[in-house]
Parts: sequence; structure tokens; C-alpha cells
Amino acid sequence: MNRIILFILLTTAAINTSAQQAKITIKILHAKNNILKIQTPVDNTWFYPAVKELSFGADSTIHYSLPIKNFAWLSINNNQILIEPGTTNLVLDNNVLVKSDRNMEGMLLFSKRNTEFYQYRARDYYKRDSTSAGLYQLLENDKNEVLKPYAELFSRQKISANFYNEIKRYFSAEQVILQAAIPMIVLSTKQKINNDLDKMWAEVYQKHPVDNAQYVFYPDFYYHARYYANTYLHYYLPLKKGIKPSKRNEDESLKSNYKSFEDNFSGRTKEYLLATFLYDEMLQSNHQRILLDLFDNFKSHYPKSNFSPFLQPLANKILAYQKDIKKDYAANEKFVANYPEINSLDSLMNRFKGKTVFVDIWATWCGPCKAEFEYSAGLEKFLQAKGVEMLFISMDKDTEDQRWKEMIKYYKLSGNHIRTNNALQKDLIDKLWEGKGYAIPRYLIIKDGKLVVKDALRPSDKEKLYAQIGKYL
Repeated sequence: MNRIILFILLTTAAINTSAQQAKITIKILHAKNNILKIQTPVDNTWFYPAVKELSFGADSTIHYSLPIKNFAWLSINNNQILIEPGTTNLVLDNNVLVKSDRNMEGMLLFSKRNTEFYQYRARDYYKRDSTSAGLYQLLENDKNEVLKPYAELFSRQKISANFYNEIKRYFSAEQVILQAAIPMIVLSTKQKINNDLDKMWAEVYQKHPVDNAQYVFYPDFYYHARYYANTYLHYYLPLKKGIKPSKRNEDESLKSNYKSFEDNFSGRTKEYLLATFLYDEMLQSNHQRILLDLFDNFKSHYPKSNFSPFLQPLANKILAYQKDIKKDYAANEKFVANYPEINSLDSLMNRFKGKTVFVDIWATWCGPCKAEFEYSAGLEKFLQAKGVEMLFISMDKDTEDQRWKEMIKYYKLSGNHIRTNNALQKDLIDKLWEGKGYAIPRYLIIKDGKLVVKDALRPSDKEKLYAQIGKYL
């Protein structure tokens, strides 16, 4: 995904068959607020929306318990912590784990591991050696090197056998996922790979089948599985035979991706991957109707799935979206007259001479942009009271014209609207980002047809933003 990297939750497959109780006492020092976020297992898998927010009182301590089997990885305020049955006492200082009465040295060592996104690491390995034999050796050497201090801790009885075995499994899974990622990254950048990397790619999947629940605990397993099903099986192998992929529209692509998980995985691994795919796509807030159909399919096959409660709230938002887009535009949702003919920021600003204007530059695909719409009601109230105009500039392509107009209704974006043509978009990039691409959301303040603030505060800044706008009334 152009994906934002969320809190990491790791959970592991059970070794014994009976659940036991793990009790955790967490002491929080120098906290910025009284909220602790903890991610917990869902059917012994890493499922990143499974986040609970717990409040703590004056004693800055939280007591938490959960049933586990032999062990489970949790994410507590973004600290990855291995929990075993029994009682574990933890101390966080400024949201960083500083003390544990069980496996402390191992946990602290693990917190210092390389957490760079696995695809970036795969790219760097290829820069070090471009042969499969060399890459295998580099990966094996690095895995052995990273495990050495854990072996030392285990020999000194500083970490338990459970902890040590799980750490070995973690880095073994990491090695496999990196091995598969290297050819994929080379293919994506060079549009081809040589026979050596072709053989390496096939061997990784042969020796380490992706449809294997033992890897589900690893945080990047979902992407590993998705690239296997979609890139390797459905793109690369046909391409080797001279079969070019056919163009699909958005709905067809979503159905095809969903089906690739259905066809190539089984059991709980398939259920987990289908649920994660649905969550991943729903989270983009593009509100596609097809996702509701796919979710219905999921529920029909897994009527008692423990993943569904995390998906239902997002499905409800899609339902609301599909309902709202059928409505007429509100009187205060206006389009700039003849907006397709506006080719420059100066020309656009001339439309607002004599006025103060707050500008929101956004796009339908931009998650952070849409997250800021949560604060639109307060901003609208302030702007109306002060006689300030609101202008939304969409950076969407022509193909997204309908979705752009739908989202104006759904998010109730009161104000003036324009979608950039190529000339206006280029002019904005030149003036605001020095011609080096663009990053949104971006906010401006215009006064009497002139740009007075080229990087204003966000709606979520509330009173600070209102004070900033107030300087130009």
C-alpha cells in the first residue's frame, strides 16, 4: 500500500493446546497523556486494527490480563513485548520500555533491532550483492550475527527457552521474507530479472510455502503473501510466458486481489489474509461499493470470524457514503465557475479579491487529507463568523472526477471547490514545492488575491489555526 506503517503486533502459533493466563502490570513514567495503547492477538495472528486504549489514573499503572498459550507478542505503546503465562511487570518511561522482570535484556535487545521496512532492506541487500548465492550468504550471515547476543543471554539464563526459541523463529521468518522480496524489488525497478534471481524467487516459495501459519506472526507477512499471490503468481509467471496482464478497472482489481487470496491459501491463514485485505482496502477511505460485496462474501464463509467486528465499522462508513452521494449538493458546496479553464494560482486567487481565503489542497486518495475533515465543522463555524472564504483545491486526476464530487457530499465540505487541470497542478507544484513534486495536505491563506501564508496550520490545530487566520482579516 502506499501505506502508512501502523503499530506492530506480533502473535505466535501455539505450542501447547491449553490457554493460560498472562497478567501484565505496566507502570508508565513521564507520560504525555493518560492513554496506553495495546495491540492484542486475534486468533493467534497479527491483525493491526486490534488496538485497545486503556486509561490509567494517578498511580500511572495499568493491570491487564489475557489468555495465551505458550507465548504472545504484544505491542504496548509501540514497544514489542513477548509475554509468557504468569505475571510480567513492565515500566515504560516516555513510552519506551526500560524495565521488565522477565526477559528484560532480551526485550531491550530486541527493541534495538533493524525496523526499516523490509522492502527497503531487500533493496539494500541487492546493492551489496546481485547474485543469489551471495544474497543467500549475506542473509544467513546477518541472521546468525543478530542471533549471537540472544544465544549468549540464553546461555547465561537471562532469557527463557520460550523467548529464545521465539526470537530465532522471528529472525528466520524475516530472512525468508527478505529472500522473496529481493527479486520482487528488482523486477519492480528494472521490469525484468535474470535467471539467477528467477531461480532464487522460485526456491524461496518452494522451500518456505507461503500458505503456512508459522509465518503469520511476522509483521510483514501480509505484504509477503500479497506479493506472492498477485505479483509472483498472477503477474510474473504469466509474463515469463509472454502473457501481458490485462487492464482492469478498480472493481475488477479488488475482486481479483480478493480471489487470489481465496485461491492460493487455506484454513486460518486464508481467513486472516482475506480479513487483512478487506481492512487494508477499507482503511483507504475510498468507499468502494465492491468492498461491501466482498465483505458479505467473507461473512458468509466465516460467519463467526473474530476479525469481522474490526471490519464492520469501516463497512458502515461505506454504507453511509453510498447513501450520501445520492443526495444533492448543499447550498454551501459550490464549484468555482469555469474551473477547468483556470491554469494558474494567480488566476485562481484573482477570483477572491477583497476577501480572506483559507485554502485546503487535498486529493481523494490522500488519507491524512481526509483525516483533517474531522475538524471541518469547527473550522466552518469560525470562517463564517469572520467572513472568511473556504477554498478546496483537489489534485485528483480526471479519472477521479466522480469520486471527487462524491466526497464533497460525503464529507460535507462547505466552501468553494476546484479540481486542478494539468497546467494549474504544475503551477502549484512550481510555486509551492519548487517544482519537486508535491506533498499534501497543504494549507494556504490568501488575502485580497495574494498568497500571504504558503504553509498554514492544519484544521486539527484548531485555535492556533484560527489565530493564524485572524491576522489577515
